[in-house]
Amino acid sequence: MVKRNALMLLAGLLLCTLAQAATVTAKLDRDRIVQGETVTLVIQTDDAQQSLDTDLSVLAQDFTVLDRRTETQMSIVNGRQSAVMRLMITLEPNKTGRLIIPPLRFGAETTMPIVVTVDPPPQPQPGDTPAVFIETEIEPKNGPYYVHAQLRLVVRVFYQQNLTEAAISQPDPSPASVRLLDEVPYQAERGGERYRVLERHYAIFPERSGPMSIPAMKLSGRLVERRSDRLWQPSVQGRRIEVSSEPLELAIEPRPASFQGDSWQPARALQLSQSISAGDELKVGEPVTRTVIVDAVGLEENMITEPQWPAVDAARIYPDQPQGISRNDGKWVLGHKEFRYAVVPEEPGELVLPELTVYWWDTVNNREQKAVLPEQRLSVQPSSLVPAPPPAAALPAPAELPGAPAPAASTTPEPRYWTGLTALFATLWLITSVLWWRARQPATPPTESRPQPLSEDEDSTLSELKQACEVGDAGKVRRALSRWLRDYGPAQASGSLLEFADSLSDADLRERLTALDATGFRPGNEANWDGRALWRAFSAWRKQWQSSQHQQQAPLTDLYARR
Repeated sequence: MVKRNALMLLAGLLLCTLAQAATVTAKLDRDRIVQGETVTLVIQTDDAQQSLDTDLSVLAQDFTVLDRRTETQMSIVNGRQSAVMRLMITLEPNKTGRLIIPPLRFGAETTMPIVVTVDPPPQPQPGDTPAVFIETEIEPKNGPYYVHAQLRLVVRVFYQQNLTEAAISQPDPSPASVRLLDEVPYQAERGGERYRVLERHYAIFPERSGPMSIPAMKLSGRLVERRSDRLWQPSVQGRRIEVSSEPLELAIEPRPASFQGDSWQPARALQLSQSISAGDELKVGEPVTRTVIVDAVGLEENMITEPQWPAVDAARIYPDQPQGISRNDGKWVLGHKEFRYAVVPEEPGELVLPELTVYWWDTVNNREQKAVLPEQRLSVQPSSLVPAPPPAAALPAPAELPGAPAPAASTTPEPRYWTGLTALFATLWLITSVLWWRARQPATPPTESRPQPLSEDEDSTLSELKQACEVGDAGKVRRALSRWLRDYGPAQASGSLLEFADSLSDADLRERLTALDATGFRPGNEANWDGRALWRAFSAWRKQWQSSQHQQQAPLTDLYARR
């Protein structure tokens, strides 16, 4: 009996020793939470040599690990220094009920299991206003909606001050491009409750006619709700909530059959204006500059097309590269584009700069409109540098004899060397005048000038383009292709993918360039974009284009001229 009691006493002392040796403990900041709230698991040790690294995968069945951090607390008592290390693990339960945090191993140490109770989230009572919600609005409200015509999407996020970590998805209409115009914060009242509001304005340009969907936008965040039994809970991060807007379905109308314009330009407003630059006395061979300005509401500058000129008699027209910019007023896109022309008269008299007409579709009043630039008439004086043909020399009249018949009119042709000489001088003067006019033009700002070719040659640019196409890097493809167009491509492209695509008769390459441009508006679509197909189409077109370039022979003075 004495021996048995001694063994029991020895076992008890051993258990006490082991309990004192346990240097790692685990506890929760709360043992009862609401689904969507987080709870902090605190692992603590006072052994400076103890590691707090552990495998947290055992928690994945019932919890999501949101964060983990460590802290060390130093203290000195009676001249003796001690340290306490803590591992703070933020957990979010995946379900309701009585959940168990299993034991965690830290080397030779193991924590005890811990139980936490997760209650369902509170349900709003009838008539209660939600803490967070989203409103959406489309303008125009009742349509009709046309392809390429801007729609304005307004998204309003209503939230109370206790919302944290808020994030909202972006609108992703299909098929369409999206552009954020403005973001306005303010306060509003709904159902007797005061809310903060974040209002965003988006421009949406439908790319095709037919049905277009705008999926629901989702907002997620954490709502910190004060529990009635505790006034202050500094460790509570709030419960996670998610709200969604209503999805929108729109019917996009095609270009109306009654529209008689050559180019489809749907806008809320469109205005034509012009400026004319000419000397005090315009002479033959001296250029006059006519600048045609188009301003549109609801169109980006790359959607504004060049006005068509009718034929102009006795003059040559030299168009310059168009310049444009897109801005916005917070609600609508404002497109501005300038088309500049040098008009060189070839004969004295009156130079008529013709009337220009632009047809466009008024999306506000849903009807066709036209903007008209009136014609301008300028007086052209002869040039002193181009000699006029001399008058025909008067021949002496033959002596009249009595009874002699009147002499017949001479049919001998006038010497033609004066005509040839005059034409030669006129041609030389025209070439000199064009070169003189171009030299007088103000230098284009550095940001708008056509850059010189880069240090790498065309082969390296094409090699970079091909490599980017093969790996499917749309951003590098756009940059390499724009550089090739700018330095080596057709003059009318000027480095612009869209202008290059518009000039193509190759439907396959044009479609693939349009898809490449769309990846800039639709993030995440690069996975569906085929870069290798673009390279094949571009290579085939480039071979044909180079062949045609070698065969073309054009006079120098007619390189940029239009009749």
